Amino acid sequence: MIPNVSCETTSFRFECEMVEPLVALLPTVFDLHAGQRARLLREQPIGSVIPDLLFGIWSGELPRYRGLNGISRHILAWLSTRRIASSEEELRDDLLLSQHAADSAVLTLKRVGAISKRDSGEVELRPEFDVSDSIRLIAIEMKLKRWREALAQAVEYRKFADETYVVLDGIQVQMTDEIRNAFSANGIGLFFQRGGALEREISAKQLTPAPSVDRLFALGKLEDSGPYCLA
Repeated sequence: MIPNVSCETTSFRFECEMVEPLVALLPTVFDLHAGQRARLLREQPIGSVIPDLLFGIWSGELPRYRGLNGISRHILAWLSTRRIASSEEELRDDLLLSQHAADSAVLTLKRVGAISKRDSGEVELRPEFDVSDSIRLIAIEMKLKRWREALAQAVEYRKFADETYVVLDGIQVQMTDEIRNAFSANGIGLFFQRGGALEREISAKQLTPAPSVDRLFALGKLEDSGPYCLA
């Protein structure tokens, strides 16, 4: 028996019914300002997880991440923290890459303008590709009432998202100290959704994660920019 579940009739029979009203509210809930660009993606695999919704907000143009393979993304993530490598050999050694794999990835990154090589042999990340901190990436998990399962999934999304939220049916689930403490301790935000209304019970802790292949992969999915839209 789950003590926090109400006996009232639920406003949603299935989680999929929560999507449309939630989507309509996201631009205002997350303060989308004039001049900003945003994109909403549904059920996109990011590494080993699949958030229900992935909402990105940014200004300007996004770098061309989409055509890069895993090795290229590993090199970009490495350079995003180090900024510069003394040589291509350092990239190979630190990332445990074969010479063929490293050479191919470096050529691809040079072709798309992501990196440049100095006369001294140093390899550096071009500033326009170091944009991880300028993009707000929000991952959302929806459940009718299984908040523990949703919380566990949302914690995994913190590896690539700046903010992570869970949305629960606010008629089926009532706030308890156990729920509040569990979400707050993990930095996960919580919304209660009641029909077309959305109430933020707990704000997510905002923390841009370190550059990683999964984060670059998620940002690459936002590359087809444009006005607010649902992919």
